Order: sequence, then structure tokens, then C-alpha cells
Amino acid sequence: MLAASGPLQQWEDIRKRARRLEADIDGKLVAYNRASVSQGEPKVAKASDIESAEQTGDALTSSLASELENLLIQLSETHQDMGRCVKDLGAGEGARQSHVLQRHRELLHEYEKEFRKIKSNIKEQKERDDLLHSVRQDIGEYKSAASARADPLLRERGAAQNSIKAADSVLANAQTTFEALRGQRNLYSNIGSKISAFAARIPSIDSLVGRIQRRKKFESIVLAIVVSACAICLLYFSILR
Repeated sequence: MLAASGPLQQWEDIRKRARRLEADIDGKLVAYNRASVSQGEPKVAKASDIESAEQTGDALTSSLASELENLLIQLSETHQDMGRCVKDLGAGEGARQSHVLQRHRELLHEYEKEFRKIKSNIKEQKERDDLLHSVRQDIGEYKSAASARADPLLRERGAAQNSIKAADSVLANAQTTFEALRGQRNLYSNIGSKISAFAARIPSIDSLVGRIQRRKKFESIVLAIVVSACAICLLYFSILR
């Protein structure tokens, strides 16, 4: 509401209100910009902590944006009051205060421009965060699905590896048995060779034994003849006496 103590006093009161609003807007813009910068910083915490921090940051930026929009509207309305007050001033004072009002309006324009810029940056950052969250979620779902698909394959691979190990063990035992059998075969081959060699020598041994037996018989006959001759001689000499 405009003061009733003259146009100039009204102007001063409205201008003080404008300056107070400008100071509030300036502080809020600094806080708003700081909040937007903190949202754009890399996040290395756990996913749950990141989500909680994002929710807190969103609430803060939304609150600051709402306050700034309200302050900017109030400042714009204040400028309208200042414009009406300028018309009530005299020609000289009104012209001078018109330049002052113009500077206030230019400052409001800068505030609005800065506010839109920060708000746009926050929106873009939010979209990037949402996209990154969506990508992370898709990656997580893909990993879960891949893990689910890989479990049967891992079990099959484990079973195949166990089968291969069992086969290797059987082959190793078979190789050991084969080596043992081959050693026995060599041993039996040597024994067979010796038996064959011994069997080949048996005919000559039989022949030798036969010759020995025949010689013994011949010697027995000769001995018998000699003994008989000696006996006859002894008998003859005994008769002669």
C-alpha cells in the first residue's frame, strides 16, 4: 500500500522495499547457484546415500526456486508501484527518478535472467542424473539377468569339468594298468624265450643220456665177461691143484 505523506515520501518507501527485495533475491540467487553446483558434483557414495542426497538437493532447489519466483514477482509489482509514483512526481523529479526506476528494472531483468539460467542448469543436471540413474538401473537389471542365465551354464561347466577330471583319472589308471600289462608281457616273453631255448636243447640231452646208458650197458657186459673169465680161471687153477 502506498504511503499518504506525499509522492516523494511514497517513492522513498517503495524504493526501500525494492532494495530489500533485491538484497533478498541476491542472497537467494547465491544459495540457488550453490545448490545447483553441489548437485552437479560427482557422487562416489553408495547408491542409497546418493539417492537420499539427490532427494535432499531436489527439495532444497525446489524451495529456493519457489522463494525466488515469489520475490521476483514482488519486486516486479514494486516496480509497478514505483512507476505510478513517478507519474505523481513533478517533471524534474519525475524525470530523475525515472532513470532510477530504469536501473531497478534492469537489475530485475538481470535477476530474472540469472534465475532462468540457474534453473535451466538444474533442469539439465536433473535430466542427466535421471538418465544416469536409468542407465545404472538398466545395467543392474542386465547383470542380474546375465547372472541368472549364467548360473545354469556355470553348473553345467562345473559338471563338465568334474566329468573331465573323472575321465582323466580313469585314463591315468588305464595307462598305469597298460604299463603293468606291457611289463608282464615282456616278462612272459623272456620266460617263453628261455623255455623255447631249453626245449630246443632237450633232444641233444636225450641223445647224450641214451649214449651214456648204452655205454653203461656195454661196460656192464664187458665187466661181466671179465668177471666170468676170472671166475673160470680161478676154477681151473683150483681143479689143477
